[in-house]
Amino acid sequence: MPRITKPVEERRQEIIDTALALFVENGFDKTQVADISKRMGVAQGLVYHYFKSKTDILYAVIDQLRAEQSANMQRLLDTHAGTTLERLSLLFETRPDFEHYGQLIPSLQSNRAVIEYCVQIMSEASLPLLVSLIEAGNADGSLNCEYPLETALFVLHGLGGLVMTSDVAAHEETKRQAIKTVIIRALGADPAPPT
Repeated sequence: MPRITKPVEERRQEIIDTALALFVENGFDKTQVADISKRMGVAQGLVYHYFKSKTDILYAVIDQLRAEQSANMQRLLDTHAGTTLERLSLLFETRPDFEHYGQLIPSLQSNRAVIEYCVQIMSEASLPLLVSLIEAGNADGSLNCEYPLETALFVLHGLGGLVMTSDVAAHEETKRQAIKTVIIRALGADPAPPT
């Protein structure tokens, strides 16, 4: 069988896409690098040429999911013509569609380092969106936040801590509403403005 040479970025993306599919199907723990190479029809050494370990592949998968989620959040905010507070609420109500990720998410919940990484990169991705919304709210008078960047960092790190220490499934809707209320108050707005 002749060897197929692909550009570096194309091959790297193929490994990430294949790994994501297998992680979703089987979970991270039950997927081996050998499974990835087999599904791709390449030698296992080729996968290791691009990534040092299965965990490195996982981080690349998470980075890709973060980029997709960021783009989706930006697109959602760009197309929503509501008030600043409505758009802010939308930012915190929009969550990744975890059901789409099959066995991936459940297989990662016990890996604290991976969860911390996810929280960190999601916070970094959300920071510019949140700062922009706070500044827009300050400009239109719906918010009164003296330090937009610092407040956004505080809010996002607080949310990250909540993710790290809580059972996400327990009372999710109540928790989400409480978080939204605290955040809106921290930004200097009334959580339930008069209609």
